[in-house]
Amino acid sequence: MRRLTLTAVVLALALALSGCSGRTERTEEREKTVLTVLAGQSTSDAGIEDMIDEWMEKEYPDVELEWECVDWGNRFDSQMRGRLAAGDMPDIIIGKAQDVKSYARTGQLGVISEKSSSKIMESAQEAVTLDGKVYGIPCNFWYQGVIYNKNIFKQLGLTPPATTGELDLIIEKLEQAGIVPFAAHFQESWNVANMTMQYMMNDIFKEKPLWGDRFRAGKESFSGNECVTACMKNNEKILNASWPDALQIDQFESDSRFTQGEAAMYLTGSWSMQFANQYGEEIQFGIFPFPNEKGDADLIRETNMTFMKSAGTEYEELIDELLYRLLNDERLMQEILEFTQSDSAVKGIAPATDSRIQKDIEEYVKAERLVDVAQGNSQLVWNFQNDAAREQLSWLKKEKSLEEVLAYMDGNRESSANEEY
Repeated sequence: MRRLTLTAVVLALALALSGCSGRTERTEEREKTVLTVLAGQSTSDAGIEDMIDEWMEKEYPDVELEWECVDWGNRFDSQMRGRLAAGDMPDIIIGKAQDVKSYARTGQLGVISEKSSSKIMESAQEAVTLDGKVYGIPCNFWYQGVIYNKNIFKQLGLTPPATTGELDLIIEKLEQAGIVPFAAHFQESWNVANMTMQYMMNDIFKEKPLWGDRFRAGKESFSGNECVTACMKNNEKILNASWPDALQIDQFESDSRFTQGEAAMYLTGSWSMQFANQYGEEIQFGIFPFPNEKGDADLIRETNMTFMKSAGTEYEELIDELLYRLLNDERLMQEILEFTQSDSAVKGIAPATDSRIQKDIEEYVKAERLVDVAQGNSQLVWNFQNDAAREQLSWLKKEKSLEEVLAYMDGNRESSANEEY
């Protein structure tokens, strides 16, 4: 799933200040070792490169990282496919954990040293392990669900819903009180794709863990599937329970309104707390899974920023050492976790300060009510999800019927899996 959440202003500033412009200037008199880096970023990640560059200047003054930063949702996979086809891999790749296995199957990702892989939390290892070998180093976790305004819920005597019926009653009570139930932004297709996979994880993959594989084999379909149809209609429900201009506004505007108390709930991820952490100081926030019919929905976890290396790099030992030391630098890792409002996937590292929804997250962790979205993302790849989301937007805008959207998905079964590079 795609998740984007830095404000436009902060994003522009981060990119302007960052090393992501493909800079090649060197002012040092002596020649440095240059490691090329392709970083697929969500907007909440933009600026991480500056933190790492600052760390490199102190720890590895004779090494320079030459960054190429691209949007993970729109450009990263096409960049990687081009590099893989040409055999022109960067020394270091930064993507998401869900990317690792598909790229590792090409033989062009290097195996991560045991010293570094031993630092990865067990809950993050499966997503980056292929045939018993580790090909990626995850750094952080995001959590996805409904972030809600506890002040509003307390004011109206509401509690987090467990079932879709309970959610419908909450929407009704909020509307009767003149409060917008959901903050929402439908300008970007990635957000629709993200929300749809959240529903599918608890409504479909929870019951049929291999639903995506069965879909490609022709044993499952989008058309005529009541559970799938219900998932799509959840997007319509949120749209109808949001602002009149929800189809036109972007994430920045939605985040702004939500942190000013203009809506009670927001189906999103912990990346949105990056904005909420700066504003809405008087608001208490919580998180709960988007409810399903049975009332057993789990909070969704995504293993996010993940380091990989080229199998053909001439600097393998240097990269292994660099990544290990980076993982062990508590100050740097905590700075990254604080900036991205994420949780650590590295043993022995914990955020220096708790997210404002951390207490609720910990309750779901203790109750073992978590599901890793890699299960769905590995079977229905991001490009397929995003294309399907664009079709859904046409339906939400009343330009197409839902039946046409579902038929489109069925007609593109083959594109739901990773291509052979």
